[in-house]
Amino acid sequence: MPVLCHTFTMSLESFAAVNPSKPNGFENKGQDEILGGFSEAERADILHKQKVLSSLGYFIGKDFDMPILLNKPGAGWHWNFKENHIKIDPKDLLEKSLDYLRFVISHEGGHRRISRTDFIPEEVWQQPGFSFMMNAVEDPRDNNFVAEAYPKFREQMNVAYTLDTQFEEEAKSAAKTKLGTVPRFLQAGHEYIKQWFNEANGKPFVIDESLPEDVRAAVEKTLTAAQESWWRYPSKDEADKSEKLISQYAEASYRINLEKIWPEFKKLVDEDVKDQQTKKALDDMQKSQEPQEPGEGEVGEKGEPQQGNGIPQELKDKLTPEEAQELGEKMEAAQGEGGEPSTIDPASLSPELKKKIEEYVESLPQDVKDELEHRAKEAIRELEEEINKAIRAKIAEDKEGRPESPEQTTPAETPSKPSEHPADEPDVSGVRDTLESLLAPSPEAYDTVMREVLPLINRLENDLREIFVARQARAWDSGHKFGKKIDLKRRIQEKAKDVSAFESRAWQKREAPSEKDYAITLLVDLSGSMRGTKITETFKAVVVLAEVLNALSIKTEILGFNDRIHDFQDFGVRLTDASRREMGAMLEEVDSSRARYNDDGWALKEASARLARENAEEKFLIALSDGIPAESGAHSGAEFDLHKVVKEILETTDQKLVGLGIGSGTEHVSGYYPHSLADVPVKEMAEKLADLIRDVIANYEDF
Repeated sequence: MPVLCHTFTMSLESFAAVNPSKPNGFENKGQDEILGGFSEAERADILHKQKVLSSLGYFIGKDFDMPILLNKPGAGWHWNFKENHIKIDPKDLLEKSLDYLRFVISHEGGHRRISRTDFIPEEVWQQPGFSFMMNAVEDPRDNNFVAEAYPKFREQMNVAYTLDTQFEEEAKSAAKTKLGTVPRFLQAGHEYIKQWFNEANGKPFVIDESLPEDVRAAVEKTLTAAQESWWRYPSKDEADKSEKLISQYAEASYRINLEKIWPEFKKLVDEDVKDQQTKKALDDMQKSQEPQEPGEGEVGEKGEPQQGNGIPQELKDKLTPEEAQELGEKMEAAQGEGGEPSTIDPASLSPELKKKIEEYVESLPQDVKDELEHRAKEAIRELEEEINKAIRAKIAEDKEGRPESPEQTTPAETPSKPSEHPADEPDVSGVRDTLESLLAPSPEAYDTVMREVLPLINRLENDLREIFVARQARAWDSGHKFGKKIDLKRRIQEKAKDVSAFESRAWQKREAPSEKDYAITLLVDLSGSMRGTKITETFKAVVVLAEVLNALSIKTEILGFNDRIHDFQDFGVRLTDASRREMGAMLEEVDSSRARYNDDGWALKEASARLARENAEEKFLIALSDGIPAESGAHSGAEFDLHKVVKEILETTDQKLVGLGIGSGTEHVSGYYPHSLADVPVKEMAEKLADLIRDVIANYEDF
């Protein structure tokens, strides 16, 4: 890590040269006061890390006019949408790891890059619970964008999430203090984030069974929509190209949230408001529970005045003696010994008692009910604001994150957006080049794997060389109408007999093909089900084949697929450090938004069309997949049915198809491909694929 830190620091020198006013010269109001609370050594550390993170925040946010400011210690991090700046917590700069800090600033920079809320009507935004719901889905959306656009941050994202698991408990604690209970909408929002994290780590959705029944039901109904929403983000290229595209993705996500999630989420909020109305009514009863003057109320056995129980007569008349006793005991326990009374959680009451209190509240005069509802909603709004301030994505912060009302928004107040025209940006090529190189897929992934599988690479290469050397020693076979070279002696004899070139059988063929007679395509499944060990072990197999086939000059194409084709090596192109680096992106692609689909039929058809253009005697198309096809909408037609595509290739081309089923439960591969290996143990992928290639070369006639 020290090397990375040093590189970032060097990049800042370039940055200061083109934009000297930032970050060092920016007038951060109160920055000196903030730094005054730290020692000289701490101040130096804070300022150094601020510089390191500033360059990263600028780069990911694609906004070199966006200042990175210090927040008050302990006040957290956020992007201020209205004033367009990011604030970072100096306390975190001292206490948290650099991996964590890099993730947080890239997360906030990601919000600057893709989060847009200016099209949301104020009356929608101001509904209790709405901004929290938006945050609960927008944070995963932002994380997905950052992890896909800058794969190096995926691991840091996991670090950050692990360090922040305490946040939910802190939020629940704040809710209990402010509301007397943990509201349903808060539990649902955190459950979305948990399920996103499961998905990000290749785990299935498993909704917490301890959640209240209505919360579980709401999450179950809306989780698919939440998933659809957090995958609606632009690619890095799309975000670079157009602000319009960024806004279109943001609006598409918002529409899903509004139309598919909010109706169910709002039901939870409405129930929470109802609970708060009940709680406010109970609070009022507690406040009316004052000691009575002697002679005015009931007198105890020793003549001391009894406390009034505060229960309104209208409610008391409807309660059974047991219910009246239960409520009295709850109020007495909440009263405590002196000081302010604690709150009573409506959920702690028996269902019958709670229902009667709700009916009592409903029977109150309309103005009283309205006042209780207003107080209930205000309490929820206050909690929501407090929670939103604690969430890193500050897109929902009313005071700073959005204008108070649409009428108050003026062009001057609208945050600047990244320019769609590179010419409008300052010349920051030095910083950009440095950061791009840092954030690009690392060759280390490929190199690390290659070192691990080097014995297998050497063994397979030696085996194949022996096969080809033996073939070269064999005599040429004459008497063919077509071949690799002509038998001159035989052709002279044919000419003497007036045999035309068209009728000639003077061509010679080797008894077996040489290296140059092969063209091999490797087609690798990069759908989401390949996450984890599957893609790691499959990548090892790909590295083995890439190195061996390239060393032998065998024409090779390596493709990945999900809902599109990913080119890792084209026919006729040598394997280079750059292509090795790009091949390492396989490990990240299974986590992208495209990984939701597995368009086997379409991908096989595309790969076959490419292979058909190659001039080779022996053409092999090897498909590696772990699942049954799950087509995207773009490739779901009958023409892309895998059975149909395989049949078409076998009947109309000279290509030989081989399918490998990665992992258990892949018996279906045998039903698709005439030559196949099903249920290949994941840990044996590299060995099995090496054996297959050895077989393809040695026994080509069997395929």
